[in-house]
Amino acid sequence: MSPKVRGTLTSKKFTPMLWFIILAVITVGLALGLPPDPQALHRLHISSLAYHVAVLVLLVPYGVIWYAAFYAFAKLKEYSRTIQGFDDGQAFHSITVGMGVLAFGLISQAAVSIIMGDIASHNHGFKPASVIIDNYLDVLVGLVAFMYINSGTHLLTRLGKNRPRLTGLRIFALLFISLAVVFTRLVTTYHARHHEVYYLNTPLLIATFIIPELFAWFAALLSAYEFGLYAKFAKGLLYRGALRQFSYGIVVAIAGSVASQFVSNTFAGKVSRSLGSLLLAEYALLVTVAVGLILMALGAQKLKKIEEA
Repeated sequence: MSPKVRGTLTSKKFTPMLWFIILAVITVGLALGLPPDPQALHRLHISSLAYHVAVLVLLVPYGVIWYAAFYAFAKLKEYSRTIQGFDDGQAFHSITVGMGVLAFGLISQAAVSIIMGDIASHNHGFKPASVIIDNYLDVLVGLVAFMYINSGTHLLTRLGKNRPRLTGLRIFALLFISLAVVFTRLVTTYHARHHEVYYLNTPLLIATFIIPELFAWFAALLSAYEFGLYAKFAKGLLYRGALRQFSYGIVVAIAGSVASQFVSNTFAGKVSRSLGSLLLAEYALLVTVAVGLILMALGAQKLKKIEEA
């Protein structure tokens, strides 16, 4: 990581929670301030006022998940500072950077998506580009974040000398291959019926979207598995308990993230026929991730207290 990026993540003046407030205000301002797409109003059969009310309601769970991501990032950064110089310090620093990428990426992607959607509503020729950019940003954020997190969890299992066993890896591989086959089949089938969802031909969709998305999921799920092993065999009852809570958070957050991306990329058309079903689906996709991130933050807070005791 470059010194400039490292300085941004560790700045005392701009703390993670201050960045959350700044970016949240900008994103909410864009969502409520920009005029709605007339085609969206026609498709949902609602007025402009009802649309903005719906956006405000929908922003609540998004606000929760943004807050949870930045809160987890803040607590992880605090803990990683207390163990600088120790063997596991580098590992937790990598996990912290990954969480920072995830926190900044989630809210920044939302802001960019809102801006591009507004441009596309006034310039329909920009619609394909806006969809492609939005999809690629989603993949890029997850890919970078989970690769950093996986680097950290991999280092932790090496330090703890509790690498995954062959039987566990075989089961993991079988489950992931099954997920990959189902996901690829559903996405390509849905793409064949609704080309406007991705605006890519099938080979390009597989090479630049499906494969990177699956690799990000692989890194994410492997991270959850590896950190679970590290927490299970850690020394010290209190330390093991805090790590276990953090481990539960990683598992829940990553599982929820993978599930939400899976559903949104394969069944989005089925839940967008009415405003009520759309809101219900969005709440269901976000709540699990938020719970996992909060568990991670609480676990990191406990770890920090143990180190300072």
